[in-house]
Amino acid sequence: MNKDKIKKKEKKILKTIFGFFLLGNSIFLFLSFFSFLFHWKNDQSQIEKLFDKEIIAENLLGKMGATVSHYFIHCGIGVSAFFIPVLLFFTGLKILFMNQKLLNNFYKSTIYKLLFFSIWLPIFFYVMIPDQGIFSGIFGFEIGNYLIHLFGKVGLYMLLLTSIIFYLIIIFRISAPTIRNDIKKKIQNINQKIDTRLNTIYQLEMASSFSQEKNFLHSILFSRKKEDFSSIDLKTDLESNKKKIVQILNCYNIEIYEIKASIGPTIILYEIFPKVGTRISKIKNLKNEIALNLSAISIRIIAPIPGKKSIGIEIPNHHRYPVYMKDILFSEESNKKSHKMELPISLGKTVFNEIFIVDLAKMPHLLIAGSTGQGKSVGLNVMIIFLLYKKNSKDIKFILIDPKKVELSIYKKISKSYFATLPNSIEPIITDLHEVKNILNSLCKEMDKRYAILEKHKVRNIQEYNKYNKYNLPYIILIIDEFADLNIYNNQKKQIETYITRLAQLARAVGIHLIIATQRPSVDVITGLIKSNFTARIAFKVSSKIDSRTILDCTGAEQLIGKGDLLFSNKNELIRLQCPFMELSDIRKIVDFYGKKNKKNEYFFLPEPDIMNE
Repeated sequence: MNKDKIKKKEKKILKTIFGFFLLGNSIFLFLSFFSFLFHWKNDQSQIEKLFDKEIIAENLLGKMGATVSHYFIHCGIGVSAFFIPVLLFFTGLKILFMNQKLLNNFYKSTIYKLLFFSIWLPIFFYVMIPDQGIFSGIFGFEIGNYLIHLFGKVGLYMLLLTSIIFYLIIIFRISAPTIRNDIKKKIQNINQKIDTRLNTIYQLEMASSFSQEKNFLHSILFSRKKEDFSSIDLKTDLESNKKKIVQILNCYNIEIYEIKASIGPTIILYEIFPKVGTRISKIKNLKNEIALNLSAISIRIIAPIPGKKSIGIEIPNHHRYPVYMKDILFSEESNKKSHKMELPISLGKTVFNEIFIVDLAKMPHLLIAGSTGQGKSVGLNVMIIFLLYKKNSKDIKFILIDPKKVELSIYKKISKSYFATLPNSIEPIITDLHEVKNILNSLCKEMDKRYAILEKHKVRNIQEYNKYNKYNLPYIILIIDEFADLNIYNNQKKQIETYITRLAQLARAVGIHLIIATQRPSVDVITGLIKSNFTARIAFKVSSKIDSRTILDCTGAEQLIGKGDLLFSNKNELIRLQCPFMELSDIRKIVDFYGKKNKKNEYFFLPEPDIMNE
């Protein structure tokens, strides 16, 4: 009996402590939220400097209060966040005074009201005062924006009005006695539909928020606004351009029986279905006439479209909109496509607005070229971030060679967790051109070592080995940001090319893959030997047809319109894509996150190179 009494007493003490803990937190949150309304503009810039003693926040509860308020109100549900301290306060009271029936009844009736208005109010504020983000928060903005796309503004007004009417009917029981039961059933059905829609939208927006990585990336990437363009104007342009194309073809006695349009992020693809007997060359020769009549900067004719009985005319979209990384990472389409891939990388969206994801393990190497400022570096960053998100630090290791010393330096913070380095290496990212030879030599030795392991275990490739062995071999991805800069030393050029060619020919089976980028796709940089081993290639906008032929073996890259517009070539397949966009500040935050998350990991060392720097 004594033990039971002691246990009961301990439980009461714990409940009391927990109750007062909730009460204290509710007061803390309420005061910080209240102060945030007056000081948020001045305090917002100080949030990232949380531990800087010289900077003082104006919030009543200091930097911690300003930070908590920022994430609950600005990044969360707006002023509806005030419901949180209220809910904590009554929860604390309920725990401390559990025997009071009056408080219990009040608590039960209050919690449902708070939950309803915490969802309803942010959407309401977004509709009524869209420019005041502090009232709606990011939650209200995203949900409201999505509902507007679904129902339109008028439809959303009706949805909000209907929901509040139904809520009032339920609370105040506004119904005649004879039809009360029928109304209750209808209200329940409607509420269930509304709840289902809200839950579905929430799940899509949060995109599997059960994991820490998804929550964090979601909070960063969803803070970026989507740009809007008028759909009515776009439809008008489409119909106008269709008529112009048909008129031009009629002038030259070219008959077609159908014309379709597909709207992509960067371009609009017009599919022309010519009548039997029409010469394709006649349409291809009208390229300049079509561009002139449509007032287009440039057009690209695909004659014919592979696998179709049509000819494609690609015209720059006047209502061009960017593809954001969040649209790629958090989509069901992306998860389905990348689920069974060993090394999934996202290259963007097609003209049909489909997410395009490829498996680097199957390519197995990638060659990238493009003029300065056309999206090459952004494309590399997107690939790296996508791999960080999809793969564990034990599964992949990077080797980054950055002759320019600035493009890839942002990834130093994850070097311990995600890099393969030389023993006793000072710098994790290779910027010294003399070190390149050593790292490539070491990587070749690692490749030979892995082949010996596969032979010992009688397996054909890294996938089979990792499937049947407890200690997995990680994939190694070598990324060279500016390959042309490695050729400035003629005495090393041949040796570097020999190493890269050997890796490109043999490294696939043991999980070593190469991504090489250059802004100078000339024949002295991308030699025939290099090209023959890199069947998968990406071309951003280049300056001439010669450069396009060098990288793709065909023209077309000179007609791209920049800002991430690219052509992907692999095994006789040529696809036009729009590369996703990421802010540099977002990349920094994501890299910091992964660096802290995996800081306990140990370095992955490559074998000692045979040849040291001379």
